[in-house]
Amino acid sequence: MTPNDVIVHSLTRSQLLLQRYIKDLTPDEYLHRATPSANCVAWTVGHLILTERRALGAFGVTDLPALPDGFEKRFSRDDGCPQATEFGDVSVLMPLFDKHRALLIDAVKRSGDEQLSKAVPEPRPIFGTFGEMANFMALHVSLHAGQITMTRRSLGRPVIV
Repeated sequence: MTPNDVIVHSLTRSQLLLQRYIKDLTPDEYLHRATPSANCVAWTVGHLILTERRALGAFGVTDLPALPDGFEKRFSRDDGCPQATEFGDVSVLMPLFDKHRALLIDAVKRSGDEQLSKAVPEPRPIFGTFGEMANFMALHVSLHAGQITMTRRSLGRPVIV
């Protein structure tokens, strides 16, 4: 396996995990919070879409799916946004995430070793190269998918994994 294959596998599996945890939730359940200070599923998926967009921008992908009006503000990390109770039509969130993830997977597949080894413009404590950033995107989704399991349990939903 190439580094690209390993990263693509991680991106694909984390996407599948997120899809499995969310596919049976109703629109009202997207807004449920396991605790008063926990993020709801709607905000979490919106946040993941925005982070995918930033990663795609770093890879130079410019033909991104259109976002509904006010999306970036509604799903930002600004004060009050994660705690909001209105996130619009939540049925658009997973299809929008899937479109972004497909673009990221494609960007990783097209990247050569030189690109994956290149330092990102704004290194973070947890990643410094494009390959590390792409791999982190899989970890980031898995982290938030784990949070969604608490929402599922608080709703009485069955364990999936």
